[in-house]
Amino acid sequence: MAIDLDALLAEAQAMIESVEPELVPVVLAGRSVGVRFVPMSGADWRDLCLKHPPRPEIRQDALLGYDVDAVVSAYPHVALVADDEVDDMIRTDAEGKPYSKWPAVWSALTATGRKDVSAAIWAAHERTPERLVSEAGKALKGGETSTPN
Repeated sequence: MAIDLDALLAEAQAMIESVEPELVPVVLAGRSVGVRFVPMSGADWRDLCLKHPPRPEIRQDALLGYDVDAVVSAYPHVALVADDEVDDMIRTDAEGKPYSKWPAVWSALTATGRKDVSAAIWAAHERTPERLVSEAGKALKGGETSTPN
């Protein structure tokens, strides 16, 4: 049986396009809000991480291979959710160029909020793909495809 590479690539693209947004509850200026992001493709994630090399004095960066804070601050398409309202945080400067308020919001979050958002973005791009690879390997071997939490 030959592998239908075109069908496999189409299925991979469909999976990327169907990824659901994730919502992380945080506190901003004493108010409970949500930070919403859509996990990006593995290629886009890798490109983002490569733009932000690890800070030598930060152990977590050295372990992951990128500057965690810079990657999260530069994450594209982040929205703020409060009640039923969603703010994409995109604004236009005096010259008409769009920019995101996300880096300013990221800076204003509590330490706990920053940790929670960082962990959620990391998990969506590092932990979930590892689990999928593990499950695919088990399926390939004919074993169980579920993994413990």
